[in-house]
Amino acid sequence: MRDQVSHVLRQFKPGVHFLHFLSYTMLLCCSGLQAQENCSVEVKLQLSRAETHAAVSVLGGTRESHGRVYFFDTDGLDLLSQGAIVRLRQGGARSDLTVKLRPHNGKRFSASSKKRADFKCEVDLTGEGPAPSYSVTSRFPADQLPQTGNDVSHLMSPTQMKLLNDAHVSVDWTRVKRIAEIKSTDWRTHSQPHLGKLALELWEWPGGEVLELSTRVSSAAGSSTYTELQQLVKTKQLTMSSDQRVKTTIALEAITHASAH
Repeated sequence: MRDQVSHVLRQFKPGVHFLHFLSYTMLLCCSGLQAQENCSVEVKLQLSRAETHAAVSVLGGTRESHGRVYFFDTDGLDLLSQGAIVRLRQGGARSDLTVKLRPHNGKRFSASSKKRADFKCEVDLTGEGPAPSYSVTSRFPADQLPQTGNDVSHLMSPTQMKLLNDAHVSVDWTRVKRIAEIKSTDWRTHSQPHLGKLALELWEWPGGEVLELSTRVSSAAGSSTYTELQQLVKTKQLTMSSDQRVKTTIALEAITHASAH
């Protein structure tokens, strides 16, 4: 285990805060979140938004697809501040509604909703370190686009509502509204050694955009994959963004900040 921890510490660059080292090693050393719940890991890098065309070209982006992503929250991001995300995606004839929980400060989450087949557990591994997330996704008719908090709450499944309740998320649905409409473009890339097929996703909204490169791996491969993904970006002469948070946080904070001014 000592060798494993040493390996993890070598993977992250000096610019990442030591607490992120500690949080990741704690996930490994203890009977960790990934091991206990068999969570997959999604390794994510935010790229320079000015290099979208270059990234698609050098990474061999294919199977381009388009869609829309909508988020529901209050003007003050009350849900996000509690680690909760309500997201609706539309792409072609398929639409889905996701309720996601990202506990803050490494808090563990325990709820009976974990036993449901539609419950999903994963760890987002970014430059900020690992962040566990729990979500429940349901389908709904593509022609229904809710506007208000009450509208979207009526579309939620019992398991989605239970996820929020189990996490003690306080929601005043009368204050919740559709706060973001984002145009999404996705590409699949050629397989890379040790990395598999990468996903490249561009989110665009009035006044901003974010470009994310990601891949899904097992919990055991998370830290080494992060380093290999960084090396791939460097080899392809692409530039990483200075903001390496998850793209949902980047987008929602930018959108609400702009609307407040």
